[in-house]
Amino acid sequence: MSKLMQRLLLLVILFLSKIALCPAIENESIQPSLRTGFYLQSFPDIALTDMEVALRFWTEEVGKQVGIDASVIIYKNLETMRTDFYQGKINFIVASPLVITKNFDQEQLADGYKIVLYGSSADKLLVLSRKESQLDDFKKVHNKRLSLLANEPISKLYAELLSLKNFGKKISQIFNKINYVKNSNLLIYQLFFKDTDIIFVYQAAYNIAKELNPQIGLQTQIIASLSDIPRGLGYFHRREDPVFREKVLSEVEKLGEHIRGQQLLALFSADKIKRSTILDLKTTQQLMQDYQRYAKP
Repeated sequence: MSKLMQRLLLLVILFLSKIALCPAIENESIQPSLRTGFYLQSFPDIALTDMEVALRFWTEEVGKQVGIDASVIIYKNLETMRTDFYQGKINFIVASPLVITKNFDQEQLADGYKIVLYGSSADKLLVLSRKESQLDDFKKVHNKRLSLLANEPISKLYAELLSLKNFGKKISQIFNKINYVKNSNLLIYQLFFKDTDIIFVYQAAYNIAKELNPQIGLQTQIIASLSDIPRGLGYFHRREDPVFREKVLSEVEKLGEHIRGQQLLALFSADKIKRSTILDLKTTQQLMQDYQRYAKP
């Protein structure tokens, strides 16, 4: 598993392992459980097989250690996940911010978690070109080739916004060819090997690629960017017992104080984890509003 895939998967593993750091609830006749729904299409850089093995292992460990049920369902169908969340089959969702913003009632969401990487809990979406191409401004991309990460709707939405702002047209009317690539590494190397002209990729993935191959940084350039985009967020349903929610949230914020927690963070090169609120959806909401304004006839 690549470093980027590991770091994204940490978000889900932490949600499942967090109960292990919480004392069992003794004064409830029926103990609450953590039932996580994970939307697969939100994380194209994570292989399904890697995800299933890791989630199954951590779920079993949680159950053994504390005697509290902690389960996860991996969803490919968003409508099914949404229905299960509202009907109580799951009480915690993990997805990309755009998926959450567009498909879940924010009044039904309560605080959850996000991870901190490279000192930041949000990523930056970059628009890259090769330096030798002289495509140093989005206004110059007409009739060029575009590559986007498959199943990553924020990249596509930002591309559409830039196209509307600069040309008054959709990306399908501006670019000569649009490719959808299954992971960030392939996306970056398409640009590096001149198989495409413009890509949209996240800063974390770009940094890792440059560490592995410094020539990538020397031969590519950033021509536009969108800041403060969380790659994945998790939220409880508001109907979940507030005492249980707060107990879980409080303990997870202390993860780095536990030896087991320190090992887990170090394994995935994460700095820490912190509480996520509805405010973490603000940048995505603004992106949607900007797109809708420019998309109006």
